[in-house]
Amino acid sequence: MDGTDEAPNLLTILVDAVLPLLKPYEFSLYMLLLRHTNFDGGEVRIGKRTISARLGKGTRSGGGNYQHITAKINELAAAGFIAVGDSTREGTRYRVLRPESIPAVREILAAQAAPTKELDYFTDPALRAELMERDHWTCHYCGEAVTEMTATLDHIIPQSGGGLSIPGNLTTACLSCNSIKSGRTYEEAAPHILAALVRRKAAAQA
Repeated sequence: MDGTDEAPNLLTILVDAVLPLLKPYEFSLYMLLLRHTNFDGGEVRIGKRTISARLGKGTRSGGGNYQHITAKINELAAAGFIAVGDSTREGTRYRVLRPESIPAVREILAAQAAPTKELDYFTDPALRAELMERDHWTCHYCGEAVTEMTATLDHIIPQSGGGLSIPGNLTTACLSCNSIKSGRTYEEAAPHILAALVRRKAAAQA
């Protein structure tokens, strides 16, 4: 690896996208092989004796066989992290792929990079209903009950004033109060909302 500029990015990829895919010994084995390429990827020749000396055999049993190492090498190859080449007295030749060249890793990276779709609480019917349930189907301004036919959502801080369509800035309002408040703040619209409420109550008692 040339310089240190790539190191933080490589470390992030290893932790976020490689580690979740591999068992601990497989990850250590991949890191050992990648280290022997100076983290650039490419070919390396190394024997199982060297691997065992660096990592152990990965089992609690003793003895001189390297079946566990062979099995983990084969699993890394099957997962696309390495390709196994010929064997000589100097060891086995491996082609080691950089993490970003491995299909399974690239899938994880792509999923992590994909933008999270912002939930639209103002126009999505199901999300609108969630907020109205939260507000107990009651108008925030006049306190009267609303139904699916009369309920609306109002921006507490108007959109014209930079208000966002997020749960904390959306509240249930009846058609009348929402129409009166319109693009104003509650402080600006309160006298008109209260006057309309008085008129509605007077009309109901007449």
